[in-house]
Amino acid sequence: MLKRRLIPKLLIKNLKNKKSLVFFTSENFKKFKIVGDPVSQAKIYQSQRADELIIFFCDKQTNIKNTENIELIKKFSKEIFMPLTIGGGVKKISDFEFLLETGADKVSVNSIIFERPKIINEAAKKYGSQCVVVSIDFIQEKKKIFIYDSKKKSFISIDLLSYIKKLVDLGAGELVLTDINRDGKNTGLNIEVAKFVSENLKIPVIISGGCGVAQDFINCFKQTEVQGISAGNFFSFKDQNPFQTRSQISNAGINIRI
Repeated sequence: MLKRRLIPKLLIKNLKNKKSLVFFTSENFKKFKIVGDPVSQAKIYQSQRADELIIFFCDKQTNIKNTENIELIKKFSKEIFMPLTIGGGVKKISDFEFLLETGADKVSVNSIIFERPKIINEAAKKYGSQCVVVSIDFIQEKKKIFIYDSKKKSFISIDLLSYIKKLVDLGAGELVLTDINRDGKNTGLNIEVAKFVSENLKIPVIISGGCGVAQDFINCFKQTEVQGISAGNFFSFKDQNPFQTRSQISNAGINIRI
């Protein structure tokens, strides 16, 4: 297996009273905490040897090509020298083209896959599967999985693995799974779902939601085939940073860049 990855996650929204874009974290996708300037935080993660960044623009009715977003993405591209996955408001192929030309290495799609899953196939054919990341937010209740459609604000009961395999067949090259119930709760990652999905897919799987201590990363890497773990709250508010966490993971015998 390729070396495992540590991937800080930056959620971006417009702070209307200040007319500026800020980095924030969430709890169960509901409670929000403002962290600060997203580029400054990205520079910190870069200095702490994060492997890459996931950047999601999270405002309602996000227009990925509005002036503020364009300026921020260009700033990321100019000042951050590690791989960037960018998503939020991606609705058409021209959005892929814009993001890839502006500085993204990969583009993440989420709500549009419910309306037009063929966008995955179109993007994969034009830019390559390696650029196409599918982000799925879910909750687990007993043995049932429900995925979240953020546009309709509704949950859909689904056979998760069968659904993901259809997206992979369309050309998805990477998967980011986020457990909404664990988001920001520091209760540990959903190892059950991470294990089941990662062992049955050939594309890289990234899991997110619930990291509370470094041991959560170690447990997940040891018990699953996930290629990376993404975290927001953990790297923002804990007395830990990617460099320290990486050292602990490496000391546990896990194949990770040091």
